[in-house]
Amino acid sequence: MKKTVLYIIDSLAAIGGAEVMMVAPLQEIHRQYNIIVVTLYPGNVFEKNNFTGDKQYCLNMTSRSEVFSAAKKLKKIIEENEVTFVHSFLYWSIVVARLAMSKKTSHIFSLASMVTKHIYQHKWYSGYTQLIDKMTYNKKQVVISPTKEVLDDFDRSIGIKGKAKVLHNFVLDDFFKNQIEYQQPDDQLRFVAVGNIKEVKNYQVIIDAFQLLSHLPISLDIYGLGNLTELQQKQINENNLAIYQMGCEHKIDEILSQYDAFIMSSFLEGFGISAAEAMAKGLPLLLSDIKTLKEVSQGNALFFNPHNPQSLADLISSIFDKKEDLKELSEKGKLIAKAEYTKQKYVDELLELYQDFC
Repeated sequence: MKKTVLYIIDSLAAIGGAEVMMVAPLQEIHRQYNIIVVTLYPGNVFEKNNFTGDKQYCLNMTSRSEVFSAAKKLKKIIEENEVTFVHSFLYWSIVVARLAMSKKTSHIFSLASMVTKHIYQHKWYSGYTQLIDKMTYNKKQVVISPTKEVLDDFDRSIGIKGKAKVLHNFVLDDFFKNQIEYQQPDDQLRFVAVGNIKEVKNYQVIIDAFQLLSHLPISLDIYGLGNLTELQQKQINENNLAIYQMGCEHKIDEILSQYDAFIMSSFLEGFGISAAEAMAKGLPLLLSDIKTLKEVSQGNALFFNPHNPQSLADLISSIFDKKEDLKELSEKGKLIAKAEYTKQKYVDELLELYQDFC
């Protein structure tokens, strides 16, 4: 008889990294387990095209002050369905799950980002999120982290009390299809960036670097939600920079082959899934010199100082001067992605972890 695993996440009303990491493996996991999916808030954009559980529940939270009543509802769901263990994603779902746990039910939770530089410094409730983490986390819970850097950050702020595992996020299978057979670009460079337009993504350093290189035939297409600030767009327009906001694109795997290289200029990343996706496709990477991106790329990238536009400008100039072997970066990147970031590898390691609770 199959055991039952309950997954809980804030919402499935939008497609984000944590949501994909939870939903995409469910069909494979369902071969061995019954699956219950619980959300804090209503909505499910995955429902039509993806398996989202044998049963679905929504706790219908209206504010974060309702965590205790949500935990009470979740505890009832766990008991009624004889759940073997719970796997939670994202901070508030993790907290609700912790509050609902009985001694009989085990709990795994997946970190998504740096807690000290994201969760604990986020909006008006940042003052007590770290305290809640410390009060509700115990040694019986298992921590899954997308990178060693994120796990180390959690350890520094809360302290690892029990079992912990680094389980890298995976790249969807479509990115491994029709991989690029890379050709060194000749007289122009087309860059691509993928990521919602917000301060932490640090698009300003790219704009400033492009201004320093206004004499070169380079362009950048940015795919993601949001808009650059008025000041940034004014800088682009006044300097006639070839930087374009492309909006949201759902088939990123298909459009990546149009470009010569991928740029990620973030100050902070929990994993950097778009960099791993570009690497799987075969694009060479230009990345911020931060620990997470060095870990994910395994050093197979060209790195620049995210605080210094000249650093990126020098890197791009060296590509034009034929000093960088982009083809080698492309070929090695495809091998790394295939070895480390497939969904099958993720599922195999996750199921191995689940076996400890059966």
